[in-house]
Amino acid sequence: MNTVSVPRAPTSGVMAGSEHSATATIVSPPVRAWLAVVALGAGLLHAALAASAPLPALIVLATIGAAELGWAALTFAREHPPLLRAALFLSLAPIAAWAAVASIGAATEAGTILALPPLPLGVASALDLTVALTIAIVLRRHRPAARNASALRFVIALTLSAAVVCAVTIPALGQTDAGVAAVDVHLLHGGHQH
Repeated sequence: MNTVSVPRAPTSGVMAGSEHSATATIVSPPVRAWLAVVALGAGLLHAALAASAPLPALIVLATIGAAELGWAALTFAREHPPLLRAALFLSLAPIAAWAAVASIGAATEAGTILALPPLPLGVASALDLTVALTIAIVLRRHRPAARNASALRFVIALTLSAAVVCAVTIPALGQTDAGVAAVDVHLLHGGHQH
């Protein structure tokens, strides 16, 4: 029995729909660290807001927070961010949701989301927007990442991104009921001694 093999045409990662090979080559480790830390900050804020939100908002906030925290962990742990193109649009979804709910709440005076503290929502939205803008720049540049990025450059990027995100996230977390409760528990158990 004779078999004839037909040569297959080479496919590129983008043409074949393989996002793995496309994003692995364009996202450098320092940019991955930045994306992971910023998404982590947004996820922590959404999770903290969920703790005191009414049930419908709790479900939405907890889902968004869990998705952001999971994406941040995978982005940090892997060589390429998962679902990079989808993450560009998904990171804008919370901002669109808050705008829609705030508009409906202002028009109907129902204001479910409006009862939540505005600073944490604003900071989480700014962090989500930062993720979207970073991904858009990475995808627009579409240049291969340097394979020999130094460990020092990665550590510097990670340290700077952590410092920036902490500087905006920690005060915002302090405005949530979860942040206030954490301080109250600390003071209750002797954290404040004379």
